[in-house]
Amino acid sequence: MSRRDFVAGTAVATGIASAALRPRQARAQSTKVAESPSTASAFPLDLAEWSYFWLGVERASLAKGTVVNGKQMYVEYMVPREVRHPNAIVMVHGGGGQGLDWMSTPDGRPGWADYFVQEGYRVYVVDRPGHGRSPYHPDLQGPFPERATTYEVVMRQFTAPEKVAKPYGEQAKLHTQWPGTGAIGDPSVDQVAAGQGGSFIADLEATHNIWRQRLGELLDKTGPAIVMSHSMGGPNAWIAGEVRPQLVKGMIGVEPAGPPFGALKWGLAACKLTYDPPANDASEIKTVKVTPTTPGVDPYLIQAEPARQLVNLKNIPAAVFTSEASYHTAYDDGSVAYLKQAGVKVDHVKLPALGIHGNAHFMMMEKNNREVLQPIFDWIEKNANQGAKAAAARTSETANTLETAIKTAGHGHFWVGVERRKLAYGTIVAGQMYVEHWTPADVKHPYPVVLVHGGSGQMLHYMGNGGGQAGWAHYYLQAGYRVYMVDRPGHGRAPYHPDALGPIGPQPTYETSAQDFRRSANGPNRRPGGKWMGTGEIGDPGVDQFMASLNAAPQDNLMAHKLWASGGAELLDRIGPAIVQVHSAGGPFSWIVANERPKLVKAIVNVEGAGAPFTVQTPWGLTDVPLAYEPAVAKPEDFVTVEIGANNGAPAYKLQAEGKVRKLKNLAGIPIVFVTAERSGRTQGPQVVAFLKQAGCDAEEMQLKDRGIMGNGHFMMLESNRKEVFDAIRGWVESKVS
Repeated sequence: MSRRDFVAGTAVATGIASAALRPRQARAQSTKVAESPSTASAFPLDLAEWSYFWLGVERASLAKGTVVNGKQMYVEYMVPREVRHPNAIVMVHGGGGQGLDWMSTPDGRPGWADYFVQEGYRVYVVDRPGHGRSPYHPDLQGPFPERATTYEVVMRQFTAPEKVAKPYGEQAKLHTQWPGTGAIGDPSVDQVAAGQGGSFIADLEATHNIWRQRLGELLDKTGPAIVMSHSMGGPNAWIAGEVRPQLVKGMIGVEPAGPPFGALKWGLAACKLTYDPPANDASEIKTVKVTPTTPGVDPYLIQAEPARQLVNLKNIPAAVFTSEASYHTAYDDGSVAYLKQAGVKVDHVKLPALGIHGNAHFMMMEKNNREVLQPIFDWIEKNANQGAKAAAARTSETANTLETAIKTAGHGHFWVGVERRKLAYGTIVAGQMYVEHWTPADVKHPYPVVLVHGGSGQMLHYMGNGGGQAGWAHYYLQAGYRVYMVDRPGHGRAPYHPDALGPIGPQPTYETSAQDFRRSANGPNRRPGGKWMGTGEIGDPGVDQFMASLNAAPQDNLMAHKLWASGGAELLDRIGPAIVQVHSAGGPFSWIVANERPKLVKAIVNVEGAGAPFTVQTPWGLTDVPLAYEPAVAKPEDFVTVEIGANNGAPAYKLQAEGKVRKLKNLAGIPIVFVTAERSGRTQGPQVVAFLKQAGCDAEEMQLKDRGIMGNGHFMMLESNRKEVFDAIRGWVESKVS
């Protein structure tokens, strides 16, 4: 299935839907996440490293300022403490998906990435540009696809092809391995549909050329590797072999994009491949049509004889894996025939011939995903690993290879706040919020920590600033806390589409963000003692890594707060009592979720959370949505407020008038701390704490300078003394929560 076909089927539009304000009654359409049949302790991992980095961070100048140009690629990696194999595994997702396609299953079982780590492989999982954590913005990559991904397409192509009125072929009837009914209404379908929706520039050749650049950069970091790619991401395996033939030790196509030629004009890629005799233009490669006699196999194109040879791929072992019930059974034969004719040593592994039956295209997510993986392990061991020694753990990022080390009892991900919205062209997902969870091998504390990012960011702010730098998530895990990290709706792994979330805001600029770094940087003309590890200016590699992760937010703040309320409540209903920690523009999440589930929030750590009392953006005190007050409040106009004058450099603000004070009855009794860094420039801490205390809350302020922690800016969780700041926060938590 080509990228063009997929986009045509999953993303087309009748125009931007009216604005995604989610009314309360819409909750009736929401769905609960699929519960995992296994326990976290069933799948331990001992990791020497767990981190990420960005490749290809390039800048572009727009009228509003300097931005990352959208061609960056996110890579998350895990290195086991005991590396037992010589080659790394690079995993490239397909279609409109993202790297988490490899990382778990819709019903909570381990994904292929975890299995590779447990087998002793270094694993690098990619989010292709414009997908998952690699942000998409119409100012950079062009308009959003006209349609969001629909349940109907997901069901027909992946989860229940045997149940639709017009299946893609007779083989669809053989599908038996989806972990649920596969139909609309099945929670496991909600879980897979919630992560679909990425896109990139419409020009396929330009897209493949970007992949070519990023794969070369990635392989230069990983060293020798096996590249495994899926579906529309399939060309990555062949492109990697083309661009770094000495470093690619195996090419695995899991039902890779095909058949040959057509949109893949250079054979199985849209970008140029090296042939012998040379071809300077794809039109020079002459083709002939083959009509197979095998039932169910479509006609395909190969080269006219004498066939040119793919000189950079000839010495790299390759394999194509095809399942029994997938639409790929119709044309993977053509892809294999093309590769063989061009001199590639390729095996075509058909799962039913090995006794593995009933799988469709998303075989890595299905009930028997471990059984499907075994032939891949076997093929690698036979064809790519023989005769080579196991490599030492290597990321080429930092010398602090043990800073991110963790021993886990298990990890995975799930979606909350998933709602189905019926539009003219089909049923789409709206409002979903992504949650990644980790359980340490030695749990020492009764309550987990929920980490919620700020502003235009994503949960990566809690994983350090890339390349082996530990973050607060690592520190919590190392201290024995269970950790749940959130990507708010429309951020990070939670896909954005205007039909679900309304108009998107502007892409964040360096000029705006750099203000936060300059305050704590040590560049020219800076106050000494700052904790940002760089100049803080455009050109600072640390700023590049930070900016690469930023995505624009929904313009509708009221809608966003409603989504936080419903999704956050569902999260706590699933995991039970927890400590909620928030940052910056994610700050109101803490008040909103505590209001929704007061008995489940055991403490709130608000790190420079946005909002001051009773502003235009916080008409209900500290939020844009109603909170429960005593006496009750019907509308914001019912509050009686007075202005408190500016003092010690802090601006004026509002509090409730004495004698007219209403109490936040659902937040009473929850320990709350508001954390402020010395150089952040944020002054709302005293205002927020004064408002909370007046409203009957157990709130206090933590000024880091009062604890002797100096030099930090707004992104203190990324700075050189981030562990010292973390220890101060952890100390407060453990003094308040038994």
